[in-house]
Amino acid sequence: MSGMKYLPRTLRSQIMMSFVICFAFMAALIALNYSNFSQLSRSMQFFELAEGLNSNILEMRRYEKNFFLYRQNFSYEENVTYTNQLALTLQRDKDTLIEAIGQDNFNLFGKYVQEYAALMSKLQASCEADGCVELQALIRGVGQNLLTLADQLVAVERRTIHGLLQQMIPLPLISLLLLVVLLGFVVFFIGEKVIRPLARITRESEAVAQGTFERITPYGDDKNEIHHLVAAINRMVGELEKRREQLVQSRKIASIGTLTAGIAHEINNPINNISLILESLLEDENTMDDAERQRLYQEAMDQADRASEIVKNLLEFSRASHPRMEETSLEEVVDKTFRLVKNELDLHHIRFIKEVNSDFPPLHLDKSGLQQVLLNLFMNSIQAMESGGELKVVIRSAEAPAEARIDISDTGPGIAPEHIDQVFDPFFTTKKVGIGTGLGLSVSYNIIKKNGGRMEVNSRLGQGACFTIFLPLAGHMIAEG
Repeated sequence: MSGMKYLPRTLRSQIMMSFVICFAFMAALIALNYSNFSQLSRSMQFFELAEGLNSNILEMRRYEKNFFLYRQNFSYEENVTYTNQLALTLQRDKDTLIEAIGQDNFNLFGKYVQEYAALMSKLQASCEADGCVELQALIRGVGQNLLTLADQLVAVERRTIHGLLQQMIPLPLISLLLLVVLLGFVVFFIGEKVIRPLARITRESEAVAQGTFERITPYGDDKNEIHHLVAAINRMVGELEKRREQLVQSRKIASIGTLTAGIAHEINNPINNISLILESLLEDENTMDDAERQRLYQEAMDQADRASEIVKNLLEFSRASHPRMEETSLEEVVDKTFRLVKNELDLHHIRFIKEVNSDFPPLHLDKSGLQQVLLNLFMNSIQAMESGGELKVVIRSAEAPAEARIDISDTGPGIAPEHIDQVFDPFFTTKKVGIGTGLGLSVSYNIIKKNGGRMEVNSRLGQGACFTIFLPLAGHMIAEG
C-alpha cells in the first residue's frame, strides 16, 4: 500500500498513466525489434560481402589453375583482374570487415592478397611452362589461405545470422504474451477504477429512481472524479428527498382542499346543535329541572368533543413532519381515515364496509404516511363513484409469511387494461383535465415502498378496482434508508 501513494490521484491522470505505460511498452517492443532487424540487416550485408569475397577468390583461383596449365595471357589477365577486385573490396569495405573479423584478421587477409599478387606477377615474368614448380606451390598455398579465410568469414556470418533468427523467432510470441498481460492489467485497472464504480452508481441510482433516497457511499480519493460524481449525486438525492417531502405535503394540502366542503359541513352540525342547546337553556332555564339541564349540558359537551375530534384529525393529518416510524394499528389508521371522508361518503351515497380478518400486532411504520395513502385511495374511489356505490376495506394476512395486506376496493367503472401498468407512474391520470395531477398514486407508491412494502392494483373495466397494500409485520421491516 505504501507504493499506492505515488499513483496519480485523479482518474484522468491514472488513465493517462495507463496509456503512457502501454505506449512505453509498445515503444520498447518496436525498439527491440528495430535493433534485432538492424543487426540482422548488417549481418546479411556482411554475409553477402563474405560470399562476394569467396566467389571472387574462387574465380581468381580458377584462372590461376588455367594459367598454370596453359600459360595463356588471357588467364593471367583475368586472374589479375579478380585479384585487383579483391584488393579494392578490402579497401572499400575496410571498416565493415574490421568490425566483423577484427584488425588482425583483416591485416592477414590484406597480406595474403599482396603476397598472392606478387607471386603471380613473378610467375608470369620469369618462369617457363615447365619450370617454377616451387613458386606455383607457394601461389597455391597463399590462394588456399585466402579461400580458407573467406570460407571462415562465410561460416561465421552464417552462424551469426542463424543465432539472430533463433533469437527473433520467439520474440513475437513473448511480445504478444506481455502485451496480453499489460492489456489485462489495463482492463482490470479501468474495470476497478471506472466500470465497477459506475456500475455501483448506476445500481444505487436506480434505487433512487424507485423512491429509495439512500446516499451513495463515497468512492476513492477526494481528488478522484468518481468521488466528485458521487458527491454530486448525493447532493441531488438530498434535493430530491426534500422535493418529495414537499410533494407529499402538497398532496396533503390538496386532499384537505378536496375535503374542505365535507369537513365544514361536518363541523357545522355539532356547532348548530350546541347553538340549539344553549338557546333552549336560555329560554327554559327557569322551568327546566336539574336532570334536564344536566342532560343538555352533557349533550353540548358531546357535540363540542365531536367538533374537536374532527379538527384534531384534520390537524394531525395536515401537520408537516418528516416520516416517523412508530407502532401503528392498521385498523386504527383505517378508522381515522374513514372519519375524515365520512361526510364525502354520505354526500355521494357510498356505503363503507370494513373487514378485519386477522388479529395483527401493531406494525412499525410511518402512520401519517399510511393515512395519506389510504386517504388518497379513498378519495380516488369516491371520485370514481359519482352515482354512489360501495367502498370496502379488508385487513388480512397476506399469502407471503410475515406480511399484512390491506385491500381497498370499489364498485366504480374500473381501469382500462392498457392503463393498469401506468397507474403508479408520475403525472399519469385518467381523470378529467383540472381534476387530478397524476401524482397521488405515485406519491402513495413511494410512501409504501419507503415503509418496506409494495402496492398492486387489479381491475376490470366496468367491475371496479382493487388496490392492495402489502406491509411487513414488526420484526420483518425492510430497511429502506
